[in-house]
Amino acid sequence: MDKLKKYLNAYVNDPLDPYINAQLGEEYELIGQGAAAHSYFLRAAELLHDKDPEMAYCCLLKTWKQLHNTTRRLEWEKGQLQTAVAYFPQRPEAYLHLSLHYSKKEEWKDSYMYACLGLLHQNKTPLPYDIGYPGDYMLIFQKAFTSWYIGQRQESKELWTQLGNMKGILPEHMEIIQYNIKTLGDNSPTLNKINFKIISGKNVILENYLTRT
Repeated sequence: MDKLKKYLNAYVNDPLDPYINAQLGEEYELIGQGAAAHSYFLRAAELLHDKDPEMAYCCLLKTWKQLHNTTRRLEWEKGQLQTAVAYFPQRPEAYLHLSLHYSKKEEWKDSYMYACLGLLHQNKTPLPYDIGYPGDYMLIFQKAFTSWYIGQRQESKELWTQLGNMKGILPEHMEIIQYNIKTLGDNSPTLNKINFKIISGKNVILENYLTRT
């Protein structure tokens, strides 16, 4: 709360400082006040539009995250992610979340497409605020997952193997990767449910993924 008071005092003195607005958004998010966080991040994005595009992009994604946490406005979420891509297409994060969005709907080709597009923009410096992006490997994960469902099964197997040999993957993600490598090798006809976790700040988002061989 001390940080929140500090930035509120700074805001009173300079309400048009975009970085103060963004920091206020971050502090409100940390205490679970998503509506307030959304308001300040949106204002920061507007103020930074022509001044600092990458930071504006980050703030746009933070507005998406506030609504994503409510799980109630999926179409608005998609639109906000598409806005972020259109505004600043040189970064991978919005592509990943669009790929995840379409995976939920089992729209595999769209999900695969966004994973492939995101992979064109790897190796970027991390954004200043967390938006639920574990790393570039997650785009490979999505490509491996969705390629299975669009008939690219050899590609899927090769990508799972590639992921299994990579460093820096969160343990819970590596567990899924190793599970899929084993399952694909067994050629089992059964439907297997696994939990995929994105750890984002204080939020743990569980997605149920189904893998079939």
